[in-house]
Amino acid sequence: MEYNYNQKMAILRLLLDIISIDGKIDERETMYFEKVKKELNLSPEDHFKVKEFNTLLSLSILKAMSEEQKLNYAKFMKNMILIDGIIEPSENLAYEDICSFCGIP
Repeated sequence: MEYNYNQKMAILRLLLDIISIDGKIDERETMYFEKVKKELNLSPEDHFKVKEFNTLLSLSILKAMSEEQKLNYAKFMKNMILIDGIIEPSENLAYEDICSFCGIP
């Protein structure tokens, strides 16, 4: 899947939000985040830059993506939520809210 730089950064920002929404960061979540970062061809320096990326801006960028890009992001988000084997209510709510706001079917 092709994404421009800002789209990649938005994806990572929102995945970081998903990781931290339940207040627990599992090693499997960290490993999956690194896998996504590698899949998106982002550098280690981008990991630090993404923390400065704004969540609302990231949602706006996601909302403007193509349907195919959105569905691919939804796959990343779903995998991140499921990776630790525990689906917290806050994660489920965030998933539904992001999908609703961004028009992800």
